[in-house]
Amino acid sequence: MLISADVALNPVRNGFIVCLESGSSQSITGHYAMQTIMTGAGVAVPAPPAVLAVSGESPARARAAATALSAHLCKHKAGSDLLLVVGETDAWLETNGTEVRVSFDSATMRHRRKGGQNELLGRAVGVKADRKPRVWDATGGMGRDAFVLAELGCEVTLNERVPVLAWLLNEAIAAASVSTHEPVRAAAECMTVVVGDSCQSAVPSDSVLYLDPMFPERKKAAAVKKEAAMLQRLTGGYDDAEQLWAWAWAQPVERIVVKRPLRAPVLGAQRPSHSLSGKSVRFDVFVRKKQPDSIGQAEV
Repeated sequence: MLISADVALNPVRNGFIVCLESGSSQSITGHYAMQTIMTGAGVAVPAPPAVLAVSGESPARARAAATALSAHLCKHKAGSDLLLVVGETDAWLETNGTEVRVSFDSATMRHRRKGGQNELLGRAVGVKADRKPRVWDATGGMGRDAFVLAELGCEVTLNERVPVLAWLLNEAIAAASVSTHEPVRAAAECMTVVVGDSCQSAVPSDSVLYLDPMFPERKKAAAVKKEAAMLQRLTGGYDDAEQLWAWAWAQPVERIVVKRPLRAPVLGAQRPSHSLSGKSVRFDVFVRKKQPDSIGQAEV
């Protein structure tokens, strides 16, 4: 389900409920009529990829995606263009022969959910047998960590500023909701997608705030590098980690969790209360006294 943090202030546009920037009345359509989108920080984000229907399949779903994203519906692949390829039951991002999918019911994802890092992630956000916190994932991305948390029993809001990624996340949740695997269906019911810049959002004070900002690493598997490169292209490669941290620290939450590469510096000037380290990643956990809810509760 695609929803905004404040439905009253963020109207429905082309099937999306959109988080608009402060003081803005532009819809998602208005944004994408431009070649770039300016975020609240004045950062240029590339225009959405063109949409291509899978050859031999009905183009109806591709047309609907192009309309929702205000993207161009093209007929053929062209060189190194980044495309959103949409079929009757599948969809993926593609460029130069590299395909990136958002899927929560794949064999790869099922294998990943058995990994030891998932236990660390659950401990970092405070999951216990009798406690399943609400989680606000401010960096939705491919949604993998959010899905793991949902499968652990947390209600997760995924905040994603790139509309094509938000669209893919929503489609992946819809597919997971009809999975033959009951745990996958149950997890999908716990996930909600918010479209918009996290730094313009108000996080409910009873949430755990989760951040996984993009961070360049020298040693990565080839597939991970290709996926990271595609995400960089979608976001314009802008490093907003410090701005994201400043926003996160101002939210009225008691717990903030930041995922970092194992040897990366701590994000921001504050020291974490504790850290949980795996083989390649680290979760920095910041636990604070309850903050006055000056921002106000957001109904989700």
